[in-house]
Amino acid sequence: MHLRELTIAEARAAALAALATTAAGDSLCTLSRERLPAAKYHEGAVAALGEALRAVRADRAVPAPETWGAQWSHLAGADSGWRAYLAGGRDALARLV
Repeated sequence: MHLRELTIAEARAAALAALATTAAGDSLCTLSRERLPAAKYHEGAVAALGEALRAVRADRAVPAPETWGAQWSHLAGADSGWRAYLAGGRDALARLV
């Protein structure tokens, strides 16, 4: 495993652990409002880092933090869950730089 791939895989594992801790074994669909943004933040990090890991394995560029998830940006205006999801993904990718 290449060092960059290992770094991303470790970051993704940490994000997944944070998501599991936040969800405390509950389904993301059933989380109460106060825990939802934190869980969505970690879920976004897991998703973005998974995308980065697939990119590195395919010898492609890692997604840019500032544009990751742009296809969902229109949903973030009215939904705190989407804002948290996008922020988590973008923050996770920014930490890789």
